[in-house]
Amino acid sequence: MRLTTPRRLAVAATAAAGAAVSVLVATAPATAAPRVVIGPGSEIDIVQKETAEGIEVSACTLGVLATTPDGRRVGVTAGHCGKVGEEVTVPAPGQARALISVGKFEKSSNPPTKVIDGREFTTNVSHPDWGTVAFKQGVPLVNRLGKAAPKSLGKAKIGDKVCSQGRTSGWVCGSVTDVTDNRFRTDLKLRSGDSGASLIRLSDGAALGIHATGSGEPGNDGSEVSDYWDLGFVLAQAGGLRLAV
Repeated sequence: MRLTTPRRLAVAATAAAGAAVSVLVATAPATAAPRVVIGPGSEIDIVQKETAEGIEVSACTLGVLATTPDGRRVGVTAGHCGKVGEEVTVPAPGQARALISVGKFEKSSNPPTKVIDGREFTTNVSHPDWGTVAFKQGVPLVNRLGKAAPKSLGKAKIGDKVCSQGRTSGWVCGSVTDVTDNRFRTDLKLRSGDSGASLIRLSDGAALGIHATGSGEPGNDGSEVSDYWDLGFVLAQAGGLRLAV
């Protein structure tokens, strides 16, 4: 089933592409790097600029890990979280407002945006929104982390009961409400910082998509909505990646 024209227009008008949250952190990365483990649902902070007050980052969520054709494991997240070459960090455990550098944004399909009243909105919601992270050698990676435990690659269907692990909202559940070829919509209430989170189907643990945009505007049933890019489509576009399970 495809999104109806009015609903497509509503998405274009209200979907916030800048769903990554901007955060100011410490003036330098953590000096003594404690052990961190990175996997689905982990917070990732992409460095945007350094100022006298500190480092400005774009805070997002790592969706899944995937394997490249040459055998490397990379992270998959939303493209609007960062640009190619930008440094990717994670919060340093036990060190408030400090970061650990873990890699760089390797690929990014970033939709065009414009700023309205201080908020960033996409101008083309049909533009794919995905990115990949290349990790430094030795960074501990796990394919499943907490409740975000993908078991296989799946295809979303209307009515699927699903959950998503986001940096801001944590574990949030709901249903798939509409599906197109490469995108689909849910009634999950996600927030800034949840961008990039994967969607897991409860019945079989299949990973279905990567969270890209959301809206505070209510849907037809009065609920908020969150949109995802089909994970199989993303993995293919990113160079023939395979979901790491």
